[in-house]
Amino acid sequence: MKIVLVIIVLVIGFFLFNRSRTFSRGASGKKLSFRKRTKPYAAEIMLIKSRRLNPSNIEMTALNTGINEIDLLAPVIVFKRWFTKRKFRVLKVEHSEIYPILLERNRAYVLDISLEQFYETVPELQLACRMSVEMKDLRGNKYKSHTIRLKWF
Repeated sequence: MKIVLVIIVLVIGFFLFNRSRTFSRGASGKKLSFRKRTKPYAAEIMLIKSRRLNPSNIEMTALNTGINEIDLLAPVIVFKRWFTKRKFRVLKVEHSEIYPILLERNRAYVLDISLEQFYETVPELQLACRMSVEMKDLRGNKYKSHTIRLKWF
């Protein structure tokens, strides 16, 4: 008799707890599909290397994956080596200032980054093993690319 009473109390407690969690999340918490939820403002940054090891060019693609159009500020290129980071902001592209750039829905912006210009001005960057790119929008949201490996050591 005691075991049955404990089981009934646990079942009722579970339903009350689960119901309160569903109501606290709102209508979006009740969604049962496995599709990726679209956000009003979202961007995806992808990096493609010219070669597998020691690439000379990196192609950066910024894709607007959100519902609304988005204004992206200048990209910041981050060179990483162990626990140190070195950041560079792209100010001009081919001697013209184009940032902030407006991306409409499902549109992409492609930028070809030559690593030789960084290596010439700051020779210690040749020791950097990894690289990533960060961009912010005018709302203050930060979008990061995945980290790519430039060298193995």
